[in-house]
Amino acid sequence: MIHSSHAARELFTYLAYPFSAGREAVILFFILSGFVLSIPAINSRAQRYPVFITRRVFRIYFPYLVAIMAAVLAAQIFHGTETQSQWLNRPWSAPVTWRPVLQHLIFIGQYDAGQFDPPIWSLIYEMRISLLFPVLCAICLKLRPGLSLVMAVCLSAASIFVNNLFTAHGGWHSTIDTVHYAALFVVGIFLARQRHSISAIYRQLSWNKKLAIGLSSALIYVYAAVLWQGFIRRVTSYDLFNSGDWLTVMGAAGLIVFSLNSALLRRVLYWPPIHALGKMSYSVYLLHFIVILLLVHLFYGKIPLLLILMLCLVVAIIASSFFYRFVEIPFINLGRKLSGCF
Repeated sequence: MIHSSHAARELFTYLAYPFSAGREAVILFFILSGFVLSIPAINSRAQRYPVFITRRVFRIYFPYLVAIMAAVLAAQIFHGTETQSQWLNRPWSAPVTWRPVLQHLIFIGQYDAGQFDPPIWSLIYEMRISLLFPVLCAICLKLRPGLSLVMAVCLSAASIFVNNLFTAHGGWHSTIDTVHYAALFVVGIFLARQRHSISAIYRQLSWNKKLAIGLSSALIYVYAAVLWQGFIRRVTSYDLFNSGDWLTVMGAAGLIVFSLNSALLRRVLYWPPIHALGKMSYSVYLLHFIVILLLVHLFYGKIPLLLILMLCLVVAIIASSFFYRFVEIPFINLGRKLSGCF
């Protein structure tokens, strides 16, 4: 009976995993960033570095500053509220001090990226890599496409090796992991560069094969890495850190190819409600966990936690729509205007 109950819990965990696969979403986001950012250079319309970096900073960093300052203020006001979930308690558990605030502003060193707004851990890497992206893209475009993938694997493997080396001497994973995540941008560059030839091959496949690629890619994307990490923990004490990400990369690449060549999926993605949500997705990313923490700290113990979390969905979308209109869009426009000075 105990074994069957444990098996049922494990089955439920795996079935529910797509709804909590945050790392997998980040990997897809990094690949898409490399894909989208490289297209102007591939089409021989690369922006000059001052133009690129000005637009990128105003596109990513300044909206982030507004969001993180809101999170810091809320943490200072509401820190210490306890719930039954350590996951919800930890980000605002302690009074605010200047050191973590400064670290969140400059993205340097090893620090607790989840202290104020946990999802922004991935933004740290996005911003660091963006500063070097034009150089990374130029190097990739000088290489043959296959060699750029070899370079990506080598970058990732080097980061895994150095991570293990540094673990034995105290560890400094954040800076080293930047190299690994840069490799995922390289995969995006490769897909953008080869998108026409890949699509030409894909279009020749039968409908059944296309569907099989879409479904298998989705399963690999969601489940392969977590199964791989479980296997690694059982067979070796050697920590392979981010190695499972490459299985997620394979699934993500398949999904990107499937999406680019599916007329039905394109119609779904351009359906006005989904299209609108996609446009303000960065605002949702910045704010959704702040909204969750804020509402939990305000209402925990007063109304059921499940009701609070349901309310979070509505409030997060409303807050994100205002943030997109009054923070994100003005900064994007200002970045475009200032970049015209270069």
